Amino acid sequence: MIYDLIIAGSGSAGAAAGYYASKAGLKVLMVDAFHPPHTEGAHHGKNRLIRYAYGEGEKYVPLLLRSQQLWQQFEADAGVRLLHPCGVLNAGPRDSLFMTSLAESAERWSLNVEPLTPQGVARRWPEITLPAHFDAVFEPDAGYLSSELAVEHWIRLAREQGAAQLFNCPIKSISRDGDLQQVVTDEGTFSAARLLISMGSRINDFVASLPVIQTRKVFAWFQADGRYSENNHFPGFSIGLDDGSHYYGFPAQDNALKVGRHDGGQPGVSDNKGFPFGSYPEDGSECFAFLRQCLPGVGGCLYGESCSYDNSPDGDFIIDTLPDNPDCMVITGLSGHGFKFAPLLGEIASEFAQQGTLPDGLRPFSLSRFTR
Repeated sequence: MIYDLIIAGSGSAGAAAGYYASKAGLKVLMVDAFHPPHTEGAHHGKNRLIRYAYGEGEKYVPLLLRSQQLWQQFEADAGVRLLHPCGVLNAGPRDSLFMTSLAESAERWSLNVEPLTPQGVARRWPEITLPAHFDAVFEPDAGYLSSELAVEHWIRLAREQGAAQLFNCPIKSISRDGDLQQVVTDEGTFSAARLLISMGSRINDFVASLPVIQTRKVFAWFQADGRYSENNHFPGFSIGLDDGSHYYGFPAQDNALKVGRHDGGQPGVSDNKGFPFGSYPEDGSECFAFLRQCLPGVGGCLYGESCSYDNSPDGDFIIDTLPDNPDCMVITGLSGHGFKFAPLLGEIASEFAQQGTLPDGLRPFSLSRFTR
């Protein structure tokens, strides 16, 4: 059989691509070295934030608004709750790039945001302490996504819609044979008209030319009582400090508050299984300074996990076809903030499989920006 689309890597973006492409009636083969959802990529750890006023750049906002629509539609199709609009508090030093970009994106797209002073934050959430020179913006429509559950249901619905799935099956090689894309595994060689490579931290093993650096990251859960829970209207948060470090977190569940540091990590390390949480001395303590300053009532570290970021040089996504292979699309360089966009990335991949082109709006995420 010659497939319309082979998906090499079926984590978040790949799982969504399998769902949308099979829903469109395409012949789809989804391949993964593990069985998604799994702990070897970037989608595990229960949840991910979704924000719309975006400090990472205004160009992301239209993608986010489309993603929001797709998340709502997918919830209805899957019959499960995935999107939790608990609100997200964004904060950082006044006039910092993150806060300036966030304010510009909110104004440009007329987003529902509420500026707050540190004193206003303390009145609403006494558990949060911000320095006097910080700005804060609360997004009531933002929140978090149940990431592992979403991948599980993309995989399930893709299978029910007819997608072939080859999991626990590492890919040995990827190549082009005339007009066809070929993927070689221990289970055989498979061909397709078009190929999506969405392998996260393993993509450099197959496309060595990509300007992507794998970085090991950790996140951890800390002791926190019911004051920090969603039931008590405690928000998700994304907070930058004066030294440039940036932290994110979620309302507590079962008296455990999940917190991670977005920057830092161990560049060049991508083997989550070989370097679990605790492999580096700083794993359990890298959030302590942030917690002492901004969430002083949170207790000690309970447990943690490791994951891998595929970082691009500028922190922006890479969504493009390969220069020497226009029928091969890559989604990479998501740089630790890609999960919220997963349904949109899946929709884009499905349209690429059908039409062979990418939308003009994706030019800011093309590979050509690194050669100008």
